[in-house]
Amino acid sequence: MTGRIIVAVLLSFAFQLMAEENNLTRIAVIPVFDDAMENYDTPELKTAAEDVFIQSGRFDVVDASTHAEYLGDPDDQNIRLRTIAADLNIDMFMLLDVSLPSMEVSHGTADSLFVTRNTSVDITGRFYTSEGSLLGSVRERKFSGSLLSSTSIDLESLALQGVVLVVQRSLNEIFPYEFTFIVAEGPVFPIPLGADSGVKKGMVFSVLALSQGIPRSSEEYRRLSSHGILQIIDSDNNSSRGRLIAGGLVEGTRVAAVENSTPGILALSYAVLPTEVVPGDGLTGEEAETSLLMNQAEFTGGTCKWGLSLSGTLLSGVMPRMSSIGIRGEIGTRIPVSSPDLAFRLGVGFEACYLNQNTRADTISASANTATIAGTGSMNLEWLFSSRFGIQMGAVGRLGSSADSWTVTDWRGYNRDALPGELYYAEIKPSVVSYSAGLTYMFY
Repeated sequence: MTGRIIVAVLLSFAFQLMAEENNLTRIAVIPVFDDAMENYDTPELKTAAEDVFIQSGRFDVVDASTHAEYLGDPDDQNIRLRTIAADLNIDMFMLLDVSLPSMEVSHGTADSLFVTRNTSVDITGRFYTSEGSLLGSVRERKFSGSLLSSTSIDLESLALQGVVLVVQRSLNEIFPYEFTFIVAEGPVFPIPLGADSGVKKGMVFSVLALSQGIPRSSEEYRRLSSHGILQIIDSDNNSSRGRLIAGGLVEGTRVAAVENSTPGILALSYAVLPTEVVPGDGLTGEEAETSLLMNQAEFTGGTCKWGLSLSGTLLSGVMPRMSSIGIRGEIGTRIPVSSPDLAFRLGVGFEACYLNQNTRADTISASANTATIAGTGSMNLEWLFSSRFGIQMGAVGRLGSSADSWTVTDWRGYNRDALPGELYYAEIKPSVVSYSAGLTYMFY
């Protein structure tokens, strides 16, 4: 028995030494909500928050539930937090608040037989220093809707999802991760921290040179210009590697890296879409041409991390007597060709367009409309000529429907299919491939 006690004491001492060696921030999670109706399992919510902090690798979670000041009057909160921090050597606190469920009942339209209940729960995390000073707060609202006849809402599950989201957001908004390192030869840079210190694959950091006094040479001036966005591309327990997304780092510079949200890119492009058309009946001359070019303006927003890429595009196109508007969504990958300046983006997705053309008959509405949908695949080359601005060019392939069924409104106000003799274009068949080029702007 004595041997077991000695071993337990030694293990406890070893764990304390490890925590001190890692110099992790010590944080305690304290629930501060009153759950008289027993809607939630409070210890489970507390554990869910603590698990996210532990998995981040940046915090040493302290259980303060046995302290005499753990629960008390909210008016004495600052005094209680200081007392707990002094007794348990705590650096930060998260006060976890979960609201009572709020329910809204919707009966729909007058002839509807369905009744819908929308239940919402608000989860708030307030973060304090050991001195009781408020660092900031994060709030999430979780919804769950159901028909009146369905099973009851799982409030515990809603609250758990909200707690996890609050803690995950706090890691970026309240506790951005920061470290320093000396820049080696790039464009892939070794970093002397790994998963044990909270640096994980996929994380993105803003990097800036640290001043070491007044520069005394041109080389020191060059080093002070080091800045950019760095993404961790792989990580083991004690080290990792990062690749630049934007900017430039001078070898030998000591830099500070602060965790950043995902960088994004905006692009404004001009696209040309060769189009085959079937003219309406009775047209001659230029109006009977069967091959035209659709000119499109495209506004795109997308992620800019290496690897998984998401993007969305608004389209606006014109041809003689016709216009179109549409959207395109894609998922793919962004590959470094010569980072950080040159990148190759591949994507697949969908495109939906609404087309509108003038009509030739006075007895129908002045315009006819239709819609098309297609699957897409794209290839783009992106080149940054500065830390934020660049150009892109590429091609988009399409496979989908053509515009061969147009709707008009007759003089009586009824919608019907248009006749070929009433249209300038009886059918429009977009080319399989379109080409684009434009300007880009990276934001972070």
